[in-house]
Amino acid sequence: MKKLIGTAVALLLVGGAVLPASAKPAPKPVTVFEDAVGDAGNQDGGIPGFSEAGFDLVKGDITQKSKTELEFVVTHAAMAPTGTPGETFRLIWGFAVDGTQYEFTVKSLDVGEPDLVTSALTQTPTGMERLGQVYQGVARLEECGFVSVGINWAQCGVKAYYDAVFDPATATVTWVVDTKTLGAKKGSTIVGGGGGRAATGCMICWVPQYAERSLTPYSIIDSAVQITAFKVR
Repeated sequence: MKKLIGTAVALLLVGGAVLPASAKPAPKPVTVFEDAVGDAGNQDGGIPGFSEAGFDLVKGDITQKSKTELEFVVTHAAMAPTGTPGETFRLIWGFAVDGTQYEFTVKSLDVGEPDLVTSALTQTPTGMERLGQVYQGVARLEECGFVSVGINWAQCGVKAYYDAVFDPATATVTWVVDTKTLGAKKGSTIVGGGGGRAATGCMICWVPQYAERSLTPYSIIDSAVQITAFKVR
């Protein structure tokens, strides 16, 4: 009996030496905003066809994929087989990292063109870095403030571009961002955008191209508000 027990212990020890270490659990997404289904069209008033076109926001998740990467996922009620309409519409997500204001502008198709309004306001050519180039699926990260020119207008400077994947099967758009460019470190918080967007209903919204910089609430197709803060680990 002692021999059998000794053999069993030896096998357990050997087995323990060769068994792989337990895999770390996959990082869990944090849902930071949710929105009602069926309200896309005109400032949260549902209009037939807008949901099917991919404008009906449902929720937004942030996942920390690693120490240096954050994944943003926006889920919609539905999406056309080709994704959402390209250059003519864009998804805006305004947020702040430790008090610094940023915006994502996300499009299924991006044609590089100058930002005429910001160029005029700042007297500095803006939006020239990708002039004339065409990209499939882009999330543009900008650091933003706002100015008043009769209406409030976002004034932003580009920090980086990221690939954005539009998936009609899941009605999602996904992009991954490095924490360094966001100025995020362990303990940083990502909260719903303030600044000029706070009073417009467009903290997170779908808008047509012409209203990209406008902070008026009258051109919004659908909108949501980030009410949950995300803390970087």
